[in-house]
Amino acid sequence: MRGGYRVRPRGDHLVIDEMLLSPDLLPMWMDALEGLDVQLVCVTCPLAVAEERESARGKGVKIGLARGHLGTVHDHGYPYDTIVDTSTATPAELAKVVLHRQQTAGK
Repeated sequence: MRGGYRVRPRGDHLVIDEMLLSPDLLPMWMDALEGLDVQLVCVTCPLAVAEERESARGKGVKIGLARGHLGTVHDHGYPYDTIVDTSTATPAELAKVVLHRQQTAGK
């Protein structure tokens, strides 16, 4: 992302799926999203589950990325609004959790 970039959706909801591989990425996103209603969602699962999924992907997937990224993806200093654990529910169920949080924020 380049410095000074601003996101300006025109009435649509926007989902940004970003694996934060360095602590400076989230502050840059927050600057770009300034003035918008932002919900930070932590999507997580136990390391053993992530490693099992990594192995199941098969050829061409570098084994060890889940473990290697574990210490960096949440090292940004911002609190999450919502945390979902992908080992506890289906994607559709977790999406409902995120949407419910968005609909009830500030009430």
